[in-house]
Parts: sequence; C-alpha cells; structure tokens
Amino acid sequence: MSKTLSRWPLVIVLSVQLASAGFFLFDLWGEVLGLRSRPLPFVVGELAQVAASVALLTGIIVTVIFMRRSQAVINRLDQQIGAVSGNFDAQLNRLFNDWRLSQSEAEITIYAIKGFSNAEIGDLRGTSATTVKSQMNAIYRKTGFANRQQLIAFMVEELLHGAGSALREEPMDTAA
Repeated sequence: MSKTLSRWPLVIVLSVQLASAGFFLFDLWGEVLGLRSRPLPFVVGELAQVAASVALLTGIIVTVIFMRRSQAVINRLDQQIGAVSGNFDAQLNRLFNDWRLSQSEAEITIYAIKGFSNAEIGDLRGTSATTVKSQMNAIYRKTGFANRQQLIAFMVEELLHGAGSALREEPMDTAA
C-alpha cells in the first residue's frame, strides 16, 4: 500500500473548508454591508460554525501529516544523495588505487573531471601547465585512456552507474 494520501480525502477536506470560509465571509460581510434582509436561523448558523471548526481542525491535521511526510521524503533524499556522494568518493579512491595513481595525479584527475584546463590546474596547484600536461600523460598511460575526454566520459559513467544503483529501488529495463 502506498504511503501517500489519496487525493479524494484532501479534495473533500478542502471543499468543506472552502464552504465554511464562504459561510463565515457571507455571514460577516452580509451583516456589515446589509446584504441580508433577515438573519439565518440559529440552528443553521450553529451547524455551519461547527462544520467550519471541524474543517479547520481537519485542515490543520492534514497539513501536519503532509509536512511530516514531506520532511521524511526530504530526509530520505538527503541520505540517498549522501550515499551517492560517499559511494562515488569511495569508487574514485578505488579506481585511483587500481590505476596506481600518485596523490598529485589523483588530484589532477579530479580537477580534470571538474573541467579545469591544464593552465588552470597548474595555477590551482602552484605548478606550470607543462608539469600538469606531463602528469596528465602519465594518467592516460596508467589508466589506458587516450585523452581527457575518454577519462572524463568514463568517470561520468561511473558516477551515473553509482547514482543509479543507489537511488533506484528496482533495476531499470535496459532493453531497447
């Protein structure tokens, strides 16, 4: 069974609240502006006020339920994002170890994934663009990729694969 509330109870609660608000507004402004020539019968007025009070309380309860459920969904999504981030970090470290990248090569790989040029990476690390280029060539040699685009494409694929497996509850059908 789904944990979401059905639409009909919400529609009914909102309809009763709308009718109750309409009654209160008509009752108040009808008197103030003299739109009514005679007052409503006492029983009708009391029943409308009781119904409006019940609708108001029901609205508060429904609002609290929706707020709690929304907060639960937000918390679950935050946990999933954290898991994906942590999973990707662990996956990166595993790949860097498998490729036997040095600490500086791993840092440069991360900068390359982020889209920095060799010159920008050199500026960030306090080295020359030539040094970064030579370290990128060592990275390509160790990883087996021919260029930056292949390296980045592979890393993005790893991220998407990790995110998909952490966020999906059921496997996706990949048949075309």
